[in-house]
Amino acid sequence: MDQLSALACQSVMACTLPPHITLYSEPLDGAPDASQEQVIDRLQKLADCRQPVQLWPKAIEATRIYTQSLVLRFNTGARAELFPWFIQLRQRSASDCGYRLDPHLSLLYCQDTLEQRQELAQRLPLPEGPLLFQRISAVTHPLTINGPADIAACFTIHTCSLS
Repeated sequence: MDQLSALACQSVMACTLPPHITLYSEPLDGAPDASQEQVIDRLQKLADCRQPVQLWPKAIEATRIYTQSLVLRFNTGARAELFPWFIQLRQRSASDCGYRLDPHLSLLYCQDTLEQRQELAQRLPLPEGPLLFQRISAVTHPLTINGPADIAACFTIHTCSLS
């Protein structure tokens, strides 16, 4: 996936984050059970009961949304596969921010026009075979991500291996 992101970035001014799928999102400030230690504990509990997951790529597409500038979409089985993970994280959270599970992998974040992004999506090769995800992480990020400075403010709190 790193290679695909690098290939995508060759022709545009873009930012990247390590390849990831967002399973759940909630604010760390203000919620009684949202301290970093509690988030890490919830993450470890999830990792302890989950195996690495294989997801099948379906398409590369561009959207108008900055955080989905160029994304790799997975087949319909990805949502079914990850939905129990999402439910487990949401049930252990005191705050429901209305996050909706949308399994995709952001290849890059850019401010190019939608047409330029769509052209790039058509040129990139779709990975053959399933992609294996072997880790789960908790990260902090700005509430809204609209540009490179917001991407630079993202950082990983903790990562767990899936066994």
